[in-house]
Amino acid sequence: MKPIAFCLVLGLTTVATAAPNPDDVKSYQALVQQDVRIATIGYRLAAANAPFCRKQERNPGWVLQDEQQYPDPATARTALAFRQPVSVAGVIAGGPADEAGISAGDGLLSLNGAAWNWTARISKAKSARRVEDVQDQLRKALSTAGEVEVKLDTKDGPRTFKLNPTPICASRFWIDTKSKLDAGADGYNVRVTEALVRFAENDDELAVAVAHELAHNLLEHRQKLKKMKKSASNIRATEIEADRLSIWLMTNAGYDSSAALRFIERFGRATDPVFLSDGTHLPWRGRVEIMFSEINIINQSGKLHGLLPPPLLEAEK
Repeated sequence: MKPIAFCLVLGLTTVATAAPNPDDVKSYQALVQQDVRIATIGYRLAAANAPFCRKQERNPGWVLQDEQQYPDPATARTALAFRQPVSVAGVIAGGPADEAGISAGDGLLSLNGAAWNWTARISKAKSARRVEDVQDQLRKALSTAGEVEVKLDTKDGPRTFKLNPTPICASRFWIDTKSKLDAGADGYNVRVTEALVRFAENDDELAVAVAHELAHNLLEHRQKLKKMKKSASNIRATEIEADRLSIWLMTNAGYDSSAALRFIERFGRATDPVFLSDGTHLPWRGRVEIMFSEINIINQSGKLHGLLPPPLLEAEK
């Protein structure tokens, strides 16, 4: 749960010696629910479009959290299930972890027999380090072995689970607690702000934002912009490509692509004055027109093994 580590600001009223404030407890719980929601939408998009992704990884389908990521670990332990300092915040329904029987609160003990050590304290500035290390170790283990064994501290005691996930598009999805309507991608991570999650009226609309950022990663836009002149026109070209590809990603994952038209209009009306100042994004009407065109193309396209091959990804291969 990287975003909590970097920017969680909830205006806590608790102190270390006081009983957790009920409002703070609810805030923690709501944030974790939204983090799992973002991860679930991202996983669904990445899994459905895996056949078209050049870079893939084997994702366990869970969200991890470290009690030290929270401003007040005592409140976190009250609000959330922590059987170990680093535990499972939630699992993606139908994902590998869920199917293996792993549940929220299960604490991490070891990977392939090698125990994790949670005794060392870390600075607040690096509070996501342990979770990131676990994710990196898992990713490396899953890239070299067909199956990995994870020992967890469950409600019934220590238990070993075997994970053998199917490869999906490589990206990690998390919630950013900033209050701005915003989302971003860095080539691997996809972040969506808590404000934007609240702005979306349903999962179909939220999938618009997640798919757009995932499209940036799949098309390697950040890497390409580093190699070319980072002009407004070049950035705008990548934004148009991400809008186009997002419709295909959503459709293959079973989301309502028409939700993109509604979401982009509302989002554009709320943010266009900012975007129009630098010319890096089309006005919302232009974005809607492009997405509507892609929907029409999709409606006339044939499927391959039940999926629609996105032209932009086909060109990448």
